[in-house]
Amino acid sequence: MALYSKKLHVQKAGVVTDINLYTTLSETGNSALAIKDGEAAVYAKLGAATDALASPLRVRKNGETYAVLKSAVKPGIAPLFAFKLSYSNYMSGYAGVIYGDRTESPTTFTSSVKVTGLNGDGAVFSFLQGDKSRLVLRQYNYTPYPPPNKIIDPVVSSWIPSLIDANWNSVSNLHTVTTKGNLLYATGYDLGKIAVVNMNSGYAQMTHNYRFPTAWPEIFLPTGAECHGEGLTVIGDYLYALFSVNPNGGYSVYSDSIVTKFYINRITGSLTYSSHLEVGKNAFTLEPHNGKLYVCALGGMQNAGSSNPETCLDIIDLATFTRTTVSKAYGMLGDIRSITIADDNHAYIFMGNYDNYYGKMIGSVYYTSIANITAPTSWSKVTDINNYGYLWGVYNDSSHLWLARGNFIDIFESLPVVAASPIKTFSFNFNLNLNSVTPVL
Repeated sequence: MALYSKKLHVQKAGVVTDINLYTTLSETGNSALAIKDGEAAVYAKLGAATDALASPLRVRKNGETYAVLKSAVKPGIAPLFAFKLSYSNYMSGYAGVIYGDRTESPTTFTSSVKVTGLNGDGAVFSFLQGDKSRLVLRQYNYTPYPPPNKIIDPVVSSWIPSLIDANWNSVSNLHTVTTKGNLLYATGYDLGKIAVVNMNSGYAQMTHNYRFPTAWPEIFLPTGAECHGEGLTVIGDYLYALFSVNPNGGYSVYSDSIVTKFYINRITGSLTYSSHLEVGKNAFTLEPHNGKLYVCALGGMQNAGSSNPETCLDIIDLATFTRTTVSKAYGMLGDIRSITIADDNHAYIFMGNYDNYYGKMIGSVYYTSIANITAPTSWSKVTDINNYGYLWGVYNDSSHLWLARGNFIDIFESLPVVAASPIKTFSFNFNLNLNSVTPVL
C-alpha cells in the first residue's frame, strides 16, 4: 500500500477526525474520493455511513451519499499476502495465503494452503475489480497456449473452484496485470504482447491485443530483437508498460528497457500510443508513487559472483515524461532489483546478486525517504541477505515491510528506518521453492 504523508482533517462539533489518504486507487478501490494536494492526486476510501470506520464527512457520488472512511484498512482477519510454491522437481506446486489482522502484530499471522495440484511454473498477481480484491493464478508451459488463468476471490474461505478460468491467448508466461474500470490489461514475458480483457464479460480477452513494438511504428528496434513484458500500471487515463529488450534475441545481451505511455479508450479498451522512454537494461519493476514511476534495472544479464556496473534506479516524472537515473553508492553490493514505497517517508530498495555458483543471493535491503532517494549515500541498511532460494523482493502493506528472501517470507514489526530483524518468518518444506508472491489488495 502507498499511504500518503498527509491526512485529511475534518472537524465537527469541536472533534477533529483524521482520515488516511492514499496515493493510488489500488489501496481504496474505485469507490474513492479524489483530492488534489498541489500537483499530487490522492484518494480517501468511501463506504457506508454505518461502516465502523465512517468519518463525519459525507459526499455525493453517482447520485448516492457515501461516508468518507477514516482508513482503507479495516481491522479483522483478512488475506494479506498470496504465494505460489513449486516442488524442487518442478513438476507440481500449490498456492496459499498469509492471513492476519493488519492492525495487529505479525506474530499473530498464519498461513494456509488454498489450491493444490498446480503445475510447477505458476505465479499469483493481485488486482482490483471495482472495490473487490481479486487474484489471477497463472500456470505456464512451453506451448503457445498455456493453461487457463484462474480468477480467484481471495476473501472467500475456499479458492476451489475459481470464479472463472480465463483463456488469454495473447499472453504467455503472464508477468503482471492492472485494471481501469471494467478493463484488465495483461502482459507476459514470452510474447511481448498486451492483452485487453473485459472483466464484465467473463474475463474474456477482447479483440484488441498489441505486440511490442511492432504495433507502434514510433518505436524502432533491430530486426530479431526479442521483447518481454515486465510491468504495467494505470495512472489516470494512461497505461504505462515496461518491456525489457534482448536486441539479438536470446538472454545474454540486453539493451535499454522501454517504458511506453498509452492513452486508454475507456469504452473500447483500445490503446493509443502517446510516448516512450528508454530506461535501464533488464528492468524489473514499475512502481508508481505520487506522479512518478520507479524502475529498478539490473543493468544486464544476472551474473554469478558480481553485479552489473550499469545497474540503476530510474525515476520517471510523469508530468514531463523524463527520467532521473540513480546509481548505487560506492561499497553497495548487488544489482538494484526491487523497490517498494509505503509513503513519502518510507521507501525500501533491495540490491543483490548471486554467488559464484548461482546458489546464494548476496545483498541488502536499504531504507530511504523519497526526498533522499536520489542520494544513495544517505540510505541506511535495514538487513543483509546471504541465503539460497529463487525469489527476492521487497513489499509493504503501509504498516509493515515484507521481504521475499529466497524460500522465506519475512515480515518486520513496522516500517524500519535503521537495522532491524523480521519479527515473523514463514518457511516452507525443504523441497519446495517459493516462486511468486503478491500483496492482496
